[in-house]
Amino acid sequence: MSDLRMANIEKLTREIEALLSGAGETVAPQAEDRDATWEVRVADDRLAVFLDMYPAVGNGLPPDPQKICDELETMGVRAIDRDRVMALSALCDSGYPASGEDAVVARGVPAVAPVPGEVEFLVLMERAKRSEEDEAPVDWKNLWVTPSVREGDVIARIYPPKEGTDGVDVFGDPLPAASHTFFRIRYGEGVNVSVHEDGSVEVASARVVGQPVFSDNVLDVHPLLVIDGDVNMATGNVEFTGSVLVTGSVLEGFSVRAGKDVSVFGWVYNARIQAEGSCVVKGGATGERAFVSAGEDVRIGVVEYAGVSASRKLEIFGYALFATLEAGESVYVQGRNRRGIVGGSCIAGSCVEALSAGSPMESSTLLEAGRDPFRARTLLELESKKEAYRAMQVKIEKAILSIKGSGTSLDLERLNESEKGKLLLLVRYHGNIKDAIELMAARIENEKRASVAEQRFVPRIRIRDRVYPNVTIKLWGQSLVLKQQESHVSFFMDKDSFSIARGIF
Repeated sequence: MSDLRMANIEKLTREIEALLSGAGETVAPQAEDRDATWEVRVADDRLAVFLDMYPAVGNGLPPDPQKICDELETMGVRAIDRDRVMALSALCDSGYPASGEDAVVARGVPAVAPVPGEVEFLVLMERAKRSEEDEAPVDWKNLWVTPSVREGDVIARIYPPKEGTDGVDVFGDPLPAASHTFFRIRYGEGVNVSVHEDGSVEVASARVVGQPVFSDNVLDVHPLLVIDGDVNMATGNVEFTGSVLVTGSVLEGFSVRAGKDVSVFGWVYNARIQAEGSCVVKGGATGERAFVSAGEDVRIGVVEYAGVSASRKLEIFGYALFATLEAGESVYVQGRNRRGIVGGSCIAGSCVEALSAGSPMESSTLLEAGRDPFRARTLLELESKKEAYRAMQVKIEKAILSIKGSGTSLDLERLNESEKGKLLLLVRYHGNIKDAIELMAARIENEKRASVAEQRFVPRIRIRDRVYPNVTIKLWGQSLVLKQQESHVSFFMDKDSFSIARGIF
């Protein structure tokens, strides 16, 4: 065996003997003694105090619960859980650290947020409404439903709002509850209200047969008059303070007037409908003497040679043929068989949208937006009244002069008692007329300012399919007569050039 190999074997032998004898072991140095430590942390929301504890090392001193409690009191912490401090100290003395949720030694009282309250409606409360931006198909089955309830039907359950309560942080300072503006439900004469046994829920039930409504936080049941069939010679003209539901049609020469809503399942044939609320006519209106008006919205099937007026929105789910249409806000014509607005006029305060406008026969058609027809009519009426007052003022002045005579001064001594009485009466009337003229002038000025304010919103006319020649587009008084057919186009007012511009639908 070679010398090198023998040397390697001897070296390996020495290593084995050293290992077996424990030679070469390293002894870890003795750790220094260290007392137990702790750290007090206050949560950001000031609702909890954490006592993070670290055990002693070697012969270090254990944590002192009394010293910890004294420190917490010095910091101003209230409601200290001394038992928890003792338990954590004992745990730490056993060699276990403490931190996080397990180390909470004081808690505040959180503020309780207010509960805004809730209304749970148990019946259909309003007619279907369609947004101008809604591209979804119309649900014709639900469109024509007028909600109605019978006497005693439960309409809604109302969960009253609850005020929030203030809290207290770990230092005893108040934590205010969040502020909240509560809505309060009010009840009309058409509902009965009963309170749940624990006072947590109010139950509203119908007092009369009628139409449930919820508007401006008022829950009520409006009386509903149901005409089973047509409005004709058997019924006569209909006039009702609540809502009217006609299951048939309104025949020629008759009228329906309602203080609330009107719903007609059939047609309006050369008849008149007037609703202070909204109006729904499932079939449509036809005839030059047919007229449908509403103080809110109108939704109607088709309009042929008739007039329709809505203070807010007008929606036609078929077409309009040589009709007179006006709406304070917008007109929407869904169209049928590629017909939208054919002939006649359509005026809206802000927007007109239709499948098509005009016809291949180049029927004269006016589409106007940017002018509230109701405000314009009100302005004309006020101007007319003002002129009537002025004319009456002139008549009174002439009458006063006829009694006074041609002299420069008034000699009451020469007038008899009858003439004096008439003169004094005319003078009083003259003052009243003067006040009325000033009032009319102020109202006219307010209406003009309101008209100017409306021009903040750019009016628009949108045609989804085709607009034919001889259609007049009118925006803010500016007119454009189309000379050729156009498709998928919108018209709006360019404020910079104050002219009518075109865009894509």
